[in-house]
Amino acid sequence: MHPFKLADLKALTVLPNEDSGAWLRGAEESVKFLKANAWKDEIVIYASASCVLIHGLLALGENVTPPDGEDLQSRNMPMPDDSWAIQRVWGSDGYDMYLEPPLSNSSKAFVGGEKLIYRRSFDGVSDSPSPIELSQKLVHSLDLYLVPERNAYCRLDARGDIEDVIKITQVNKGSTWGYIDVVTILRKDLDKFMALSNTCLVYRFDFTRVRWGAFGGWGDHERYNREEGDLFYHGGVSGDGSYANGAMIVRPQVTTDDLIQALKDEEDSSSKQYATFKIQDWKNNALVEASCGPGHLSNYFQKSDLPFELSPAFFRPDVLHLFKANAEKYTLENRSITCRGAWHLKTYDINEAGQVHTYVGYLADLPYEVQLYWQSFNEWPRGPISSRAFQTDFEGRWDTGYDPLTALKHTIHKLDKTSYPWWTPRGEKIAAVVLYPASDSPQEWADEILKLDQFLVEGFLAKPLKVQAENLGRTLEPSWGSLRVLQEVLVGLGQSQEDAKIIVAPMQKLHALRTTVKGHASVEKKKAAEVEARTEYGTFRAHFKSLTTECEKSLNAILNIFGVELS
Repeated sequence: MHPFKLADLKALTVLPNEDSGAWLRGAEESVKFLKANAWKDEIVIYASASCVLIHGLLALGENVTPPDGEDLQSRNMPMPDDSWAIQRVWGSDGYDMYLEPPLSNSSKAFVGGEKLIYRRSFDGVSDSPSPIELSQKLVHSLDLYLVPERNAYCRLDARGDIEDVIKITQVNKGSTWGYIDVVTILRKDLDKFMALSNTCLVYRFDFTRVRWGAFGGWGDHERYNREEGDLFYHGGVSGDGSYANGAMIVRPQVTTDDLIQALKDEEDSSSKQYATFKIQDWKNNALVEASCGPGHLSNYFQKSDLPFELSPAFFRPDVLHLFKANAEKYTLENRSITCRGAWHLKTYDINEAGQVHTYVGYLADLPYEVQLYWQSFNEWPRGPISSRAFQTDFEGRWDTGYDPLTALKHTIHKLDKTSYPWWTPRGEKIAAVVLYPASDSPQEWADEILKLDQFLVEGFLAKPLKVQAENLGRTLEPSWGSLRVLQEVLVGLGQSQEDAKIIVAPMQKLHALRTTVKGHASVEKKKAAEVEARTEYGTFRAHFKSLTTECEKSLNAILNIFGVELS
């Protein structure tokens, strides 16, 4: 990988402390930067600084084959602020109006071409530097989206990670002399666009090195002209100043046929790799190792001794940690896992032995590297698949059993749609990350306790509850939090002190536990909470499920007393 390095561009525009005279006379050295840049994996398509202007445009390949160096260096140099315009003309023949494209007045090489960069100023209204705008044709066709915090136009790659395709870098924005504005693009994406649009990238460049603010003009000076294949430029040197001005063509490295062949190769399943898993072969009543790929499995309609595609594979519960740790990238539904823009595991569940399980045929839908990740947690079954999975996947019956976390999310989803002042909507993003602990890890258990508390307890707002309690005649202590105030509201609505305390107790228990396991409690207190949960419930998952059940019932009791009707 050969990425763009900002330091390489800075070297072209920052006056060195030593031997500055030689640097000022060496503007032609900047052309080497363009030559090297053309072969990088990430290339500059626009750069503006005190001694640098690089403006990349797309020209139709037929217009620059063969190239006309004189035309490419013509004075009608397309500038970044050239844009679409509505022209109005009048004369002896009357009035006329027409839409004028940005390259209409440039050299013949750019007829039918494309501008990539636009810089427009809102004169008299905005004092800020003109923003850098990108060709929407380029951005849309490459399926890119602006992510402001990354200063880049991005997409999701095959792994579901955010990939910066077009990056905008601005150093000392607004400075008179020390600014640097750069736009880069991944070469493979620019090549794809150029191949499909039958265009080439043409740089118009100007490298001028003088002592800005103290330059008296060029006068009579030494001049030169250069021509090297697709590179044409002229320049001059005068005293402590120099310039190099010209054009350079960068042609696409791929053709449309290459892109089509790459697509065929991508869709050719014969070249795809598949991992091998330990599975429970129901058909042959055996524990075997089998590839998840085509040709190694069968279904109920095929006469074969091969294992069924729906043969279960079992995994240590830690396999879910990766997906739970990155809620932005992975979505864990009740029974499925999705990696944004990349892959989807149709179903999984956890059996009574605490093992995660899915079906070997579904693992084939995952990228090979993801299959290998699952394979590293693969183990022989220590029990059957969950009763829920058997009921839904093989008996074809809906799972109508009570699940406290699902029920709690359903209630809060409905509550979010109301406008009660004492409740702040939690939203789907918060709800999505609240999950049962999969393993017996104290850290995972503590993380889920925190998220459950944020999902439920933090939804209640203390100030509106205090107003309601005081309106009901209750006397409050200034230090009371939302749950203690909530208890007084219940008393004000007719509950006894004891009943109100019992109703709110599960959420107070949750909140206190969060403080212990995720707050600043001592190591001894955290360890005691872990021991208590394991001793009383056997596993952290069982403890979490029990606590969620209590909180779900508590919330419904509160809403009932409040007279909340959820549609």
